[in-house]
Amino acid sequence: MTGAPSGRVTAEVRATYLAAEVRIADGAVLVGAAESELLRNGTVHVVTAWNPGALRPTEDENRTANRALRARIVQLGFQPHRAVGCDPASPHHEEGWAVVGMSDESARALGAEFGQDAVFRIDPGTLTVLACDGSWSDSRPL
Repeated sequence: MTGAPSGRVTAEVRATYLAAEVRIADGAVLVGAAESELLRNGTVHVVTAWNPGALRPTEDENRTANRALRARIVQLGFQPHRAVGCDPASPHHEEGWAVVGMSDESARALGAEFGQDAVFRIDPGTLTVLACDGSWSDSRPL
């Protein structure tokens, strides 16, 4: 999730994050977060390495960073599942990883490690955007 560093994320950017549509891989198909089989196993966090802070790397650079994020998730002992966050008002999307069993604090730290403003937490019926610096969170029904 991109924007300004977390302490300076505007209300407009926060609203954009909260409106995002999150899709998670169910086999070879991406499904809406509410339909994800992963939710049966507990809370799901979605983290990306795309477009850290104000940077706008190329698609190849973003994919390289996302592969490094995947490797880091595995190193931490979790199984990453492909995920995509989409802006419903534009064609913009960011690839990332859905993880079951991670704490909010660990997900925030991982997002911060990869230069992100925020990460998603998905529970049955609720999507929450968590600032990586812990300064705010916003929730909405799925």
